[in-house]
Amino acid sequence: MRTLRIASIAIALIIPAGSTTAQETGRGLLTPPPMDGSPGHTIYAASCAECHSGERTARAPGLTTLGAMTPRAVLSSLEAGRMRRHGEQLTPEERRAVAEWLTGETLAETRLPSSAFCASAPEGTGAVHWSGWGGGAGETGFVDATRAGLTAADLPKLELAWAFGFPDASQVRSKPAVIDDRIIVGSAYGEVYSIDLETGCVHWVFAGDAAVRGAIAIGDGSDGSRTAFFADFGTNVFAIDAVTGELRWRASAGTHSDHVVTGSVAVHDGRVFVPLSSMEILTAGNPTYECCTSSGGVVAFSAQTGEQLWAFMTVPETPRHVGENEVGARTFAPSGAPVWSSPTVDAERGLLYIGTGENYTRPTTGASDAIIALDMATGAAVWTFQGREDDAWNMACQTPRNFQNCPDPSGPDHDFGMAPILVTRDDGSQLLVAGQKSGMVWALDPDAAGELVWARRIGKGSALGGIHWGLASDGRRAYVPNVDHAFAVMVDPRSGVSTQANSEDPPAPGVYALELAAGEVLWRAEPDLTVCQGRPGCMPYFSAAPTAIEGAVLAGSLDGHLRAYSTEDGSVLWDVDTAREFETVNGVPGRGGAIDGPGPVVARGYILVNSGYDLFSQMPGNLLLAYRIRPQELLP
Repeated sequence: MRTLRIASIAIALIIPAGSTTAQETGRGLLTPPPMDGSPGHTIYAASCAECHSGERTARAPGLTTLGAMTPRAVLSSLEAGRMRRHGEQLTPEERRAVAEWLTGETLAETRLPSSAFCASAPEGTGAVHWSGWGGGAGETGFVDATRAGLTAADLPKLELAWAFGFPDASQVRSKPAVIDDRIIVGSAYGEVYSIDLETGCVHWVFAGDAAVRGAIAIGDGSDGSRTAFFADFGTNVFAIDAVTGELRWRASAGTHSDHVVTGSVAVHDGRVFVPLSSMEILTAGNPTYECCTSSGGVVAFSAQTGEQLWAFMTVPETPRHVGENEVGARTFAPSGAPVWSSPTVDAERGLLYIGTGENYTRPTTGASDAIIALDMATGAAVWTFQGREDDAWNMACQTPRNFQNCPDPSGPDHDFGMAPILVTRDDGSQLLVAGQKSGMVWALDPDAAGELVWARRIGKGSALGGIHWGLASDGRRAYVPNVDHAFAVMVDPRSGVSTQANSEDPPAPGVYALELAAGEVLWRAEPDLTVCQGRPGCMPYFSAAPTAIEGAVLAGSLDGHLRAYSTEDGSVLWDVDTAREFETVNGVPGRGGAIDGPGPVVARGYILVNSGYDLFSQMPGNLLLAYRIRPQELLP
């Protein structure tokens, strides 16, 4: 049994994470570290400053953001997260010195206080109220009134029930499952928590190996009992007892040293489907690295035993030597086409739909920036729809002095970063709808091998979206957040020319409602540009996936607000600011921040939302917030 009642120091993130409150750090929230000539400062200046200071990229946090982080977060990223390739060049002592200098704190283990744990064991029948990325059946991000326990009319009656603080985190992106009266949710350091829905107390903690970034999915184990399935950043796949947290089995999905899991697993008919992405996109920033040999894919496992059933790779052939870069390092292709997001199950057709990212090198393939349908039984590709051809890009394209591994010419990095959704329209027909970072929304016919039904551009698009994490549909409309990060539009480092096909179009961020017959825009909710005035790291953009309930669509923003918009006209029905300090139920200092990644979970009359996302220099935070109808409103 690998359940613990402490928060262990586990390997973690895709990007360095940060502190949660001003009180937790030596310098306060969003304060840069001092240039004091200390060992940590000296190592940082020699090894890290080029990307994180001055000519830093849109994806590399600057010193201000780094100054708000905890040493545990920085060290875990250098040792096992996104920055591990750079960390390998440092000694353990040097990595620790950098972490402590950046954060102004001494590295220490963090434990949950005993008061955080429940006094009694959970009870229940095993009823599942939310599972996986899109909530289970349909995976459209829509929850009817019976499952949700509330409608748009109830939104003004909501109050904060409790706030749970994840120790040492500043990025919260695992989507909870709700089973009976408890929540199961992952964390940035590998812990998986079982939390009481009503009170927020902790029933148990499972100690994993690396960051759990995706949703927790619930299915049946070998004895028919409820089992929680998830994968961590290190491509470890776990099945644990949903009631006790005991380990049932574990397996490994990755086959390349840079393989990671950033999306959510999907569970159906005794199989667990695990998406594979790759951090080689970052490793390519080293000019002497022989780029690139990894690709994305999906691996299927038996839900009962953990036995691997099949593996699909977006680039099935072995990459071949195709040339040398400017410093003489060999280049390999084809590569890339990672699967960043969750697979989508189409039980009726026996298909699994995935979205892919760009190729890392040239020549490119037909599997990049694509929606691919796989046979669920065998993993064989059935059909492919490519949203953009010839998109070759990696992080070398964002480092002006270390661009040697950037493909020539470079692409715009227009992934399908979200899980496609299978929508049943009012007339009973179905569409497969997916948004792309290009700002395009595509509707495909699942009965005609992915034939295009309609396409709609709603934004300029960029490397950070366009449509970034997802969209939702209630069967009447599709609700689509468009980020349009103006500062993240790609420019070819050799020519200085924009790689954006629609480079002259102005950004158009907001939440859009599209009708499903032809994708016409019915309304647009624009961002509130006044919220971010004077707030460091605040951005008035919509990047997170939304969740729809009857009469409203819930959309979190990078400004820290969770807003509910009327599905009829886009008017604001409810607005709560989460980017502030909270008293947490588990005794961990807590602060909210940017809302990014997964959409809210709505179940049993509760709205559960993550708050805090320090990636891309956004506002850090460490909270899971639970809102419910005020008790007095429930009285007859």
